[in-house]
Amino acid sequence: MRKITDHIKNLSTPNKISKTRSKVLRSSAIFPCNTNKFLDTKILFMGYWMIKKNIKKILMNYKLRDQYGKMLISKTTKINKIKAYSISTKNLLHKYNINENFLGSLEVEFLSKEDLVFPFPACVINMDYKGGSSFVHTIGRIYNDKKDFLANSKIKVAESGFDIIPNKNFYPFISFVNGRQILKNQLLKIRIINSRNEYFIKKIDLSTVRPFETKFIQIMNEDEKKFLLNKKGTCIIDHNLSGFYPRFLAGNYNNKKTKFSVTHSYYDTKKIKENFKNPNKKDFFDATLIVPIFKKKYLTEISLYPIYSSNNFNLNLELFKNNGEKIFTKKNFFKSKENSLKFININNKIKEIDLMKFKENHFIAKISFDSKKSIPTRLKFGLNIISKDKLKAVSSNVCFNAQAAFKYHLERKTRFCWTPIVNKNNSKFIIYNSSFVKKGFKKASILMNFWREKDDKSISKKMVLNDNGSYLFDLNKNNKIKKFLGSKSGWVTFKSNNPFIQGYYLETSKEGDVGADHFF
Repeated sequence: MRKITDHIKNLSTPNKISKTRSKVLRSSAIFPCNTNKFLDTKILFMGYWMIKKNIKKILMNYKLRDQYGKMLISKTTKINKIKAYSISTKNLLHKYNINENFLGSLEVEFLSKEDLVFPFPACVINMDYKGGSSFVHTIGRIYNDKKDFLANSKIKVAESGFDIIPNKNFYPFISFVNGRQILKNQLLKIRIINSRNEYFIKKIDLSTVRPFETKFIQIMNEDEKKFLLNKKGTCIIDHNLSGFYPRFLAGNYNNKKTKFSVTHSYYDTKKIKENFKNPNKKDFFDATLIVPIFKKKYLTEISLYPIYSSNNFNLNLELFKNNGEKIFTKKNFFKSKENSLKFININNKIKEIDLMKFKENHFIAKISFDSKKSIPTRLKFGLNIISKDKLKAVSSNVCFNAQAAFKYHLERKTRFCWTPIVNKNNSKFIIYNSSFVKKGFKKASILMNFWREKDDKSISKKMVLNDNGSYLFDLNKNNKIKKFLGSKSGWVTFKSNNPFIQGYYLETSKEGDVGADHFF
């Protein structure tokens, strides 16, 4: 990993890329792929470079490899339109007469003569199963060169930051794809942690990992899951992998591999002395995070993992209606004094207020951090949206960070973000306007554009969000947009005069499963 301060320095001020930074002409991602009769792995992306960077043409290579790294398919195509794109692993297997019971990898490379800025592209891996869909943004990638490798390998840390669910017949896993070099003597040391913060160590000997080999590793067996005591847990994975960006595809799957809940791992930063001190306690919260609250059907839970560099902070909560009106406040609803695993049901923290008396179907909870000294620079949480009625259904487990009060963010004048519409069963997204500024920032004027796979046509919508305001889009209640997308995936872009807009997208099923992730 690299220090977050180095990352910010690398980007410099908005619209002014650091002169010391080399141009990025290759942006890539590599994804583990599982397919079977009931499961497809899809890669979703859009031609956002044409909007964000005004790049007219990009070459894309995609490479399908088998489990052991053997190249099966390699194809190059032009990306020169602002539209939605998708690659179905199952369709590729059928086209080239390859068995659909498949474990391997799909690598996508985006090449340009102009600066792409970021070496990792905005792609989504979508585990599309018969009843639902789960997804997460770009995870691992193969480094571009030695400089890229050294910049991102300065600090060696373990990976963690995802839930292990206790559901019967569901098992936690991690998966990754190796880089160009053979790796020898590879041993994973996994600390399994339960809700009581008890743990045991499990060692998994990978021995030799071939170039571009895909590893799919079940972390716990049925007997070992008894250690969880029928409650959620987590794990911390020590490894010595190198040559690729070691962020794992992680989550839980059922014993037939016909249903997945996926997220990505995150750094264990306990030993990294990288803390943040609020530059203006009077005007700024130390940091904030925003989570959606639903009036019916779903509970909202946040996961705190034992991975922080320091732990002396309190959490406060404010609840807002769609128009930004504050309707509830709760001070110090959580006090963190130790590095431990915690699952906080946010709905329980606001039970004093009757949400049914409001016409709104959703709200946002603004959780602010308060510390006497400093807070961890990296504040990683899990966002779990859980079906109220179908408790055995699979919830989301979104990996997201709180936004610390870096003055850098205030220097931004605008915001461009984008998100996919999976368009499986029930597709939704929530966009909000909220910042770490205590007395509020300003309204956000937003231009939304909906894009489809069919062509580069789009549908535009304008909206204004008050400070701490939000908007819930439900595809099934927007017939025009649904008809426009057809049966394929789509994307939405957002241009705003406010730097603090952000959001989440969701896909829910009749069985109660929830897939979710944050915007790009």
